[in-house]
Amino acid sequence: MGKMKKKVLAAVCITVISGGTMLYAAPGKPDIAVYLNNVLQKQAGLSVDGETYLPAQQLVGGLQALMFWDESAKAVRVYKPNVNIALLDDQGKIFGKVRSGVSNKFSVLVQVDSLKTDISDLKIIISDPEGKTENIDAASVKDKKDSFWFKSAEFSSTFSAKGNYKIQVYLKDTTSKEWAVVSEIQISTI
Repeated sequence: MGKMKKKVLAAVCITVISGGTMLYAAPGKPDIAVYLNNVLQKQAGLSVDGETYLPAQQLVGGLQALMFWDESAKAVRVYKPNVNIALLDDQGKIFGKVRSGVSNKFSVLVQVDSLKTDISDLKIIISDPEGKTENIDAASVKDKKDSFWFKSAEFSSTFSAKGNYKIQVYLKDTTSKEWAVVSEIQISTI
């Protein structure tokens, strides 16, 4: 690949990483539809000289990973910790379905391992079927460990809307200082 093409592709990749839309500005280059878990993504990929380039920021969000641009190294750093969630009712039993309109108290148990970057904070939010969000809990993460457990404070909800409620765990990377969803679980109403 020529030197000029490499420079143009580097500029395209940097623009994509920073959230720009230059991906569509490459004339004469075919766009590639990008599906993640069988859902068509907003930004297309790009094929140049037999190489496929995908929008990193979009994929990282879909894969529930942390990402930041390391300016000094001219590198994108992506971290995908293993994050598991369990929902515990007020009696300590694991659940995933609730009766609509009935008041429920529960806490969220989060288990994190394979964390290869430092984080400063963790937060857990709940979104109802209409998209309204509420904080369940948040905490600073003082110990720099690659694995830890976190149990949220007890949270109360009536689950008044029918449908699926989304519980999401966010981590804040100390370098980028941005929140990223790293795990999600759903509560279904019956």
